[in-house]
Amino acid sequence: MVTLPKDFVATRYNGYFWNLKEQRLYSIKVAGVLRPLAGPYEPNSFNNWNGPRYQISINGIKRSISVHYLKNLQSANSVIKVEKT
Repeated sequence: MVTLPKDFVATRYNGYFWNLKEQRLYSIKVAGVLRPLAGPYEPNSFNNWNGPRYQISINGIKRSISVHYLKNLQSANSVIKVEKT
């Protein structure tokens, strides 16, 4: 079991965590290191977004996650599943 600092909240996507203090999105890598993501990116005429978003990848498929959704996350305990190899 992996324990993260209390400032981090799990998002609906596995491996991505929102830091409540810094207001920044992090991803967790295989080695267990949290890495801050670039962004957020602003909407423009090419992406048709309605607000700033972070670019993420889920199983090789690009997705975006809105800052509005992230700011509405509440602090809660979460468990990271560790697969045995």
